[in-house]
Amino acid sequence: MVDTFVDLPAALVEELLGKTPVLSRTVVAQLAARRAQRERLRECLSARGLLGAISELPSVPTGTSCGIDGSVAVERLLAHDLLVAGALAVEGLTPPSNERHWPEPRHELWVELEPHADANDVVARGVMAALEVELATRAPHDVVFLDGSLATPLIAFDQALRAIAEFSEPTPSSRFFLTRLPEWLAALLRILEAQSPQQCWIGIPKYTSRREIASMLGVDDPIDDRALLTALLDEGEFTRPVPLHARRPHGFGIALFPPEQRATVSTLVARLLAVVTELRVIYVRPHRWLPALRLELHQTIASDPQRLARVLEVVRFQCARGALVEPFPLFLADRMVRHLRRATRTLRHAIREAAAREYPLLEDVFVMLESYRSEGYRTP
Repeated sequence: MVDTFVDLPAALVEELLGKTPVLSRTVVAQLAARRAQRERLRECLSARGLLGAISELPSVPTGTSCGIDGSVAVERLLAHDLLVAGALAVEGLTPPSNERHWPEPRHELWVELEPHADANDVVARGVMAALEVELATRAPHDVVFLDGSLATPLIAFDQALRAIAEFSEPTPSSRFFLTRLPEWLAALLRILEAQSPQQCWIGIPKYTSRREIASMLGVDDPIDDRALLTALLDEGEFTRPVPLHARRPHGFGIALFPPEQRATVSTLVARLLAVVTELRVIYVRPHRWLPALRLELHQTIASDPQRLARVLEVVRFQCARGALVEPFPLFLADRMVRHLRRATRTLRHAIREAAAREYPLLEDVFVMLESYRSEGYRTP
């Protein structure tokens, strides 16, 4: 905390902290208003059959789990963008009965050097979503947690395709994306359908503005469901599944694929759009120190008491420490993969050093491979 304000003018810091009294009164007023409505809204939840208790589900052994998260780094160099996308899997706290071993590597990585283009960021994010999906289908665990909504990869693929359509000429990134996309779509379909009774894939968004349950209860307060259910649920309670209101892709750029692939891609996309309507949302409060967690899952999991009990038991087990605000493997995967940007700056320096040994004009090498964003001046 010593250097928190070191780069800011003192007057700005004083004005910023001076906002504290007004903002704190706003927070207190909102908390008081929601507390006053708590019992009424809990009765509404119960009357609609949406309030459940984990203790009412079948007793199941604690399953194995892993968490998967991804990150993107784009280094703006003089003539190029250095694009890096990665996904990382972390195994959860090991239950006593586990004898399974998942061999290394437990990550996916993609790196490309492209001329400047606004679409590079979008394509890189599409690749990141694909790498998360690819890693999730390889995980041998009973429950696989993905950071974010289960519908996000499909949206990311659609956005990347629309960005690729704007390129005047194919690029290495666009060719890579279009070549691999059919198998990524098939992998995503496997995750969303969740047909294997041995595995459950669960999306857990950290941030959400969704209001499926708030709308059902007629809550006028523009509060999102996660905040609302944190106030309403007691420890060990969860909401019964409700449909996920997911944004649908726009066009999906089928024309970008070779003619011999278009029928396959079109079929996969149609199946994915259909299965997205079968996704369900559950909120659970496994411990009193935790906010409500939003779980997105297929209806075959949500409607099966045994599979649902397995998921909620794993969530409870992986959130057993007060320092965790999400399941342990997701927490650790997020902390680890966020350092990919720093590693990308190190990669840039390594490329520059290697190029300097092969090209006689050192000045050209250092100028062309310098980052001209302010954060690029930091020591990697």
